[in-house]
Amino acid sequence: MLFESKRLKFRLFSKEDKIDLIKILNDEVVTKWAHLPFPYTEKHAEWWINTGSKKKYHFALEEKKKEQLLGSIKLTNTGELGCWIGKEYWNQGFATEAVEKIKEFGFKELKLERIWAATHKDNLAPVKVLKITGFTRVEDKPYYVEGIGDTKVRPHFELLNRP
Repeated sequence: MLFESKRLKFRLFSKEDKIDLIKILNDEVVTKWAHLPFPYTEKHAEWWINTGSKKKYHFALEEKKKEQLLGSIKLTNTGELGCWIGKEYWNQGFATEAVEKIKEFGFKELKLERIWAATHKDNLAPVKVLKITGFTRVEDKPYYVEGIGDTKVRPHFELLNRP
């Protein structure tokens, strides 16, 4: 484990996560807004565990009580925040808790001046989480995806590191 919050462990992905990844990410409701393959196969999970999740700073989110994977959160060196949570864990405050802790990590440990996130205009859950955790909506702009380039214009949110 790298760090934790009240109910969550933030850790690296491991081979033990494969079954949970496949189960969670084969729910179209969870992956609807994400840039993830569907259906999500064993091959995809193995690539993610061995290669994709090795980029700084991608964390597996594990519920302390159940010791089970429930989602993932990332924060890049440029301050981009991304997160997904398994449907079974929706509406329980896990995303809000994860974002609060990753903000602390980004500002204190990585010394970021700004953390930002982009979402789809119709994906209301992350908008709610971002607002609850102090982010402000800024101008809508194209979202850049590595290997693809600019994609559709999306709502962007940001939070500045202010004392």
